[in-house]
Amino acid sequence: MKKDRLNESTNGFTLIEVMISIVIVSLILLISTNILESSISSRSQTLNALEDIKKFNILSNTIRRDLRQSMNVPMRDIYGLPMNATFYYVDDSERLIFTTIINHSDSSTGKLRRVEYLLQDKSFIRRQYFAANPYLGEEYFDSVMMENVSDIFFKFSDGYQWFPEWPKDQNTSRVMPQLIEIKLLLDDQEIEWLISPRINHVYEY
Repeated sequence: MKKDRLNESTNGFTLIEVMISIVIVSLILLISTNILESSISSRSQTLNALEDIKKFNILSNTIRRDLRQSMNVPMRDIYGLPMNATFYYVDDSERLIFTTIINHSDSSTGKLRRVEYLLQDKSFIRRQYFAANPYLGEEYFDSVMMENVSDIFFKFSDGYQWFPEWPKDQNTSRVMPQLIEIKLLLDDQEIEWLISPRINHVYEY
């Protein structure tokens, strides 16, 4: 009789035990799924953050290099007329224009190039022409440096005060600003640089 009772008690799982096991397994699967989703989300956020840092570093290095290698040379428009500036920005134009040194392997052409930084369709763009004073306005290539930019601001200092545009008068049309403040407004943040370009108070040829 005792053997029969023992066999009955070990003959399998009861319905309650099976249901408890299913609940435990379901909880384990749910927790594992949440952990996996969290890990994937964290990895995606990390990759996006790294990509943003990479873009910022490229932009920062490029704009600093361009401005620190900028040259104090007179600029002309596409019709060959003097622009009366060696460094040009009109308030609210969202376009900074100057001449800089470009290091490249083609020794048959000069190293001076006109460069523009401008805001176009919410993209902060670096535009490089194939000459210091291009005669064809279409001879350039664009590089998108930063996206989702809602606005840009430039300020220029002569060493004494700040101005919203450059040149500010006939005297400053022959010189470059001593300091340039650049501010980008993005959808969720603000980026700002304070850069001192290469300073020369006479024309360089």
